[in-house]
Amino acid sequence: MRPALRPTRLLTAVAIGAALVAAPATASGATTPRPYTPVVTTPRPVPVAASGYTFSAADQRMRTKLTQRVTTTAFGTAFSGTVIDAASNTRIWSLRGTTTELPASTAKLVTAHNALTVFGPDKRFRTSVRQGSAVDRVVVEGGGDPLLSSAALDAMAATTAATLKARGRTSIRVYVDDDVFPTPTLAPGWKTSYVPDSITPVRGLVRDQRDVADTSADVGSYVASRLKARGVTATYAGRENVRSGAETLASSDGATMTDIVGRMLLVSDNEIAEALHKLVGRSAGGDATWTGARAAQTRVLQQAGLSVGAMYDGSGLSRSDRISSQQLATVMDRAVDSSHAELAPMRSSRSLPIAGRTGTLAAKYDRFTSSASRCAAGKVWAKTGTLSDVASLAGYTRDPDGRIKVFAFIVNGRTSSTALKQGLDMLAATVNGCS
Repeated sequence: MRPALRPTRLLTAVAIGAALVAAPATASGATTPRPYTPVVTTPRPVPVAASGYTFSAADQRMRTKLTQRVTTTAFGTAFSGTVIDAASNTRIWSLRGTTTELPASTAKLVTAHNALTVFGPDKRFRTSVRQGSAVDRVVVEGGGDPLLSSAALDAMAATTAATLKARGRTSIRVYVDDDVFPTPTLAPGWKTSYVPDSITPVRGLVRDQRDVADTSADVGSYVASRLKARGVTATYAGRENVRSGAETLASSDGATMTDIVGRMLLVSDNEIAEALHKLVGRSAGGDATWTGARAAQTRVLQQAGLSVGAMYDGSGLSRSDRISSQQLATVMDRAVDSSHAELAPMRSSRSLPIAGRTGTLAAKYDRFTSSASRCAAGKVWAKTGTLSDVASLAGYTRDPDGRIKVFAFIVNGRTSSTALKQGLDMLAATVNGCS
């Protein structure tokens, strides 16, 4: 979770140790990921032109410069890069484009695509206060809304208190039902240190993205306190499943999917990503477990004609995740296609960080501030990815011909230093044509 008051956790999938290694199997069923093996070959870039598309002078300059700039000295041997002309779906440039690597938080583009595809941009997730199993019980039922606010809970508490007092009920016990998600466990490929260093346990109820171990209990205690403030003696009493047909005393529809996805991409929020991953699992596969969510993820991508190497979570924290730059660029290529109205939030300036301006690409993070990339500030929209030994960047820009170019660059096996990230910024500036 990344509220504004937690700037130190603003970057998702941050560097979480000097030498991250594959996580061992856990009681949750997490499997030991295959060890990371860097690519040692150095094949030449193989651009592929679609029938009828002719590389322009700008395309040729970009291809030449990218080939010159993507050196093993700067990016190592485990590099995967792809540039696509969006209008023609032509691969303009590629270097090990089909080699799968750890994507880090650029994996959130896949999560955003699937959530918007399954739910649409206007979807909201409902939170309700329901009658409990006894007259002196109420249950706060979560719908998985990752942006549920204290203000919304306070409004529901006010409505509930008025109803209870009208019925002569001045003492109540508050329970929570967060069964929309299973009990939190480590995803395959997660290190135990990720929780809570990089992600808070994701539950079906959370308010204001608070960074606490049991966010559902926190919601229950808060609602009890707000009922008490309105003249109803209330205590939080634990968990209880809502009965079928139980009366709804109050409800609130949360933020739109557009706003949820926008928040996730802009600040690279891990908790939102995993909530969406599980919600897609429930909707597209009927199962919000890690296995069910992964199966649903694959199904949604396949139906859209897309694929990934392997994805075990929604945030990109997993050391088992593998995506090639070509697969990642193809997801982004679909997102910038205006015929896919449901994916509009993925190409919006409110969602994707703007080079040197907003989100995880803001200048305060030293992004697009170097002499080789500052010319592209305000001209590139992209999702970042960072682990201790991973740096990635995927998004789009307009080239000198005014054509949209989609790109994805992934580096593995190198310390994700400021210099390495600025190197990726330089490659994006190269695609833009200003560098």
